[in-house]
Amino acid sequence: MKASHRILVTAGLVLVLVAAFWGLSYVGSRTQGPLSRMLSATGVVVAEVESWVARAVRGQGREAQLEWFHVYRNDISRLQQPDRVLLGAYDNGLPYTLENLVLLEQALGVTFPLIHFYTAWGDKPEQQFPQKLVATIWNLGSVPVITWEPWLVDFENTKHPHLPLRDQRDKGGLEAIAHGEYDFYIDQWAKDAAAFGKPIFVRPFHEMNDPYRYPWGPQNNAAADFIAAWQHVVNRFRIAGAANVIWVWSPHLAYEFYPYYPGDTYVDWVATLVLNYGTVATWSQWWTFEEIFGAKYIYLEALKKPMMLAEVGSLAVGGDREEWYRAALTNLSGRYPGVKALLFFHNSSDATITYQRLDWSFVHDSTMVAVVREAMRGWLVEFQQQKTTP
Repeated sequence: MKASHRILVTAGLVLVLVAAFWGLSYVGSRTQGPLSRMLSATGVVVAEVESWVARAVRGQGREAQLEWFHVYRNDISRLQQPDRVLLGAYDNGLPYTLENLVLLEQALGVTFPLIHFYTAWGDKPEQQFPQKLVATIWNLGSVPVITWEPWLVDFENTKHPHLPLRDQRDKGGLEAIAHGEYDFYIDQWAKDAAAFGKPIFVRPFHEMNDPYRYPWGPQNNAAADFIAAWQHVVNRFRIAGAANVIWVWSPHLAYEFYPYYPGDTYVDWVATLVLNYGTVATWSQWWTFEEIFGAKYIYLEALKKPMMLAEVGSLAVGGDREEWYRAALTNLSGRYPGVKALLFFHNSSDATITYQRLDWSFVHDSTMVAVVREAMRGWLVEFQQQKTTP
């Protein structure tokens, strides 16, 4: 059969699968449980077939640009102890579109091996293990980085009558997790992650030592309860056989974080955020990259784990944004050799901290793009060499 005929046949199969998927979705919207998981699995199959068709029609494209990264994706030990900096980004178009992420890659002249996104705990379909999205990211040649947020109030009491009422869950919520009260959810996630089988980074309970931002912080939980909850989650995943999960512990460096370390056997990477809010609010001021991260680097380095800068960005209010990025990115690996991953926080509509929506993106600012690209020139040359010498 000619290649064109194969493509037509496969495209027809995609249409049939998509039609079946949407038909089942209509029924699935009126039910829960196994059918919902079946629909999610169907979505993964559709994504994989669509990816095959796209490669057949357009060539390898983005995946070919990451050929050097295949040896890492196929050997989890190399992801647990990488010998170079892995770049990535979060863009708020996810999970609906990768358009702005691809535009950022094109602007910077690099293809990201890591793609970051956020998901919450809860009963909603989008709060279950994101099978279709992780499969799509994998098929694009990258590895998913998932920040997994335990918003305990998103579980319905009618489905889980053993749980406290919503307004009572945050206080002592981590102790409840450690005691197994949320195993119905954790175990399904673990089972689905194990079924995916390919490496994924999971960053749960991030900024657990910040007493202001998230309900899983110290205003509601003791450090010992955090450690117990973290270890319990990791143990449930291990029982489920999810050895493909790489665990990322991510405290906030502005607060004491050593009491929250779960132990070397429970942590693969350490991470933090490096976000400069400038003077956008009364509680913030202009902080340089060195002030946010540099002063605390030696304390993270002492843990002897690869470091991930999981959220990197600066606003333009209160200082020179271009200079902030230039100073942050120039010779980063030389200044901080323990840093093995840097993920841009490319959110154009961030409403998590202030009432006004904040814009961290820079893909449409040609001057900013030029500054970032120039500051990373050494990395970009290295990435080009990696493509030809994997």
